[in-house]
Amino acid sequence: MASLGTRDERVIVERNTLQSRGGFPGVQGGDGPAVIEQREPILVRANRIVIIDRRQLVGRCLAASLREADKDTVFEVFPDIESWKRQTPFAAAHVVVLCRPDGNLSETEWAEISRELALLQGEAGAPPVAVISDGENLDQIVRTIKLGVKGYIPTTTSVDIALQALQLVQAGGVYIPAECLFPLLASIKVEAPVETGEDEIFSPRQLCVARALRKGTPNKIIAYELNMCESTVKVHVRNIMKKLKAKNRTEVAYLTNKYFLREDSSLATVKAPAA
Repeated sequence: MASLGTRDERVIVERNTLQSRGGFPGVQGGDGPAVIEQREPILVRANRIVIIDRRQLVGRCLAASLREADKDTVFEVFPDIESWKRQTPFAAAHVVVLCRPDGNLSETEWAEISRELALLQGEAGAPPVAVISDGENLDQIVRTIKLGVKGYIPTTTSVDIALQALQLVQAGGVYIPAECLFPLLASIKVEAPVETGEDEIFSPRQLCVARALRKGTPNKIIAYELNMCESTVKVHVRNIMKKLKAKNRTEVAYLTNKYFLREDSSLATVKAPAA
């Protein structure tokens, strides 16, 4: 295998492909060793994220999308972990992303993920690992996190949110999409009903914003639906979190459940029309 270094990503190609096409500039032909193109010094110091995806076309498209949104980070794509480990010279990663397209993993696929994680986590100073997958099943997410993965990013996530999730993982945090937790939070029953007048701590506008937060609606969409400025939505969200003493939007979704008990109860009692 020969490795061609570029400013954007490292592309793995078969040597016989190089020979059949007459070779590329910067790569020796014949049986001689492959020569890596000289990289600028800034590349060595740059933030680097390695994407492991056996679907090279999909992996490179993902890298291109992330690179377009974050030009300060180098995104490299490899078909497997072994290919990344064999690169010459070896360049360590700040985060490794495993792409698992399957929504529902079989036990064989779980064993493969465990093997990949063992290869990554078996060394001192190993980079944190995130998973990108089509699946949004909470049980699958929890099982993945228990294996030592620090971030689970569904493919329905926007590029901007995915980048922020990878930054959180790199900083030592754990990312789980809030929308995947909402069904669990909604299933939690509040034992005591809200006393009359307790909901008066929120203004009608704040209740509308809180209702949208429970659905995982982004600020921009809330502003559009409620016909207000996004900055105003941020102020409402901040005040709601302050009144509830919530640390994040997920806690807001849980703590405001009691303010919508009657609403949820009325929706739950609606029966489907008879056939």
